Amino acid sequence: MTIRRREFLRTASAAAASLAIPHVARAQSSGALLSISESGANSVDPHTPGANRGAYEVAWNCYDRLLSLQIEKDASGVDHANATKPAPELAEEWNDSGRSVTFKLRRNATFHDGAPVTARDVKWSLDRAMAAGGNPKFQLSTGSLTDPQQTVVVDDHTFRIDYDRYDRQLLPNLAFSIPNILNSELIKKNATASDPWGLEWSRNNLAGGGAYKIVNRTPDTISFVRFDSWASGPLPKLERVIWRIVPSAATRRALLERGDVDVSNEFPPRDIVEMEREGKVNVYATPIDNAVQFVVMNEKMPPFDNVKVRRAIAYAIPYQKIMDVALYNKARALFGGSEEIKQAKWPQPSPFATDLAKAKSLLAEAGLPNGFETK
Repeated sequence: MTIRRREFLRTASAAAASLAIPHVARAQSSGALLSISESGANSVDPHTPGANRGAYEVAWNCYDRLLSLQIEKDASGVDHANATKPAPELAEEWNDSGRSVTFKLRRNATFHDGAPVTARDVKWSLDRAMAAGGNPKFQLSTGSLTDPQQTVVVDDHTFRIDYDRYDRQLLPNLAFSIPNILNSELIKKNATASDPWGLEWSRNNLAGGGAYKIVNRTPDTISFVRFDSWASGPLPKLERVIWRIVPSAATRRALLERGDVDVSNEFPPRDIVEMEREGKVNVYATPIDNAVQFVVMNEKMPPFDNVKVRRAIAYAIPYQKIMDVALYNKARALFGGSEEIKQAKWPQPSPFATDLAKAKSLLAEAGLPNGFETK
């Protein structure tokens, strides 16, 4: 196998078996919170086919879910959601029998337009996520929620999910950005025969009851205002938030260091190290568990259809070099782990580490003693 080492290291931030860590730098200002980032939301509804992370950010602030997650300090002392510990949100209490989970909804919860939130909205929303296909359907399936018959309206403020099989991931899964509770009657009014779930309308129109509403949206700016009637948790302290898109990392850094904005993220690791050293802004870092960077090989084409070749590549990757040079050690290593999985936790470090002798031996066993070239 021949790869230009410098080229590999230069691009390795998209190919390293490591866990990305987002870094948020913050300055100080008064009034509304002004946040900037490299990219924005391509929808305000994460059920939209092809919805990006920006859409999930909108949904997190503008929609309720049945549950939230408990917030705890991580190893760096930064607040971090514990993905194994659900907390109340729209549901103020729940009972898990092992065969089904019954949720008691807050009786004073309303959508942004004043309509009361009912168990019918909950069922319609979860059924819609399953029907939308793609990532929404997949996300719910990871908690064994796969069939609309599992979602049951008991009464206006009582909702039940029946287990297809017991799955400890079902409850935490309800706290993520996909199982949002939408105003079903509002969306139905804007649905069409060809789009019965109103996915096209909700791409650009909110139908939620979360802590914030959108008051203005342009291609590069979203302005949020607090929903003062929000009943699913402590009312946020910030009344207004403005989120602008600034693609250039250098420009975002300059704006932040001058104090023109309050918060920014999506910085290259090198900038993070420099900002930490210079101390002009506060830098916070916390792992994103589903932001895993890795090398993908097509098992259906030679020579990658040979498992020994794939393992050889796994042993040939300069993991620590990538961590040091490309990622500035601003990631959590997912290499050099144990051969034996000892605890139920994701993601798990792979057992591979850099071992060129082993890589060469495996290539020889695969009939490629002189290596091969690939792109």
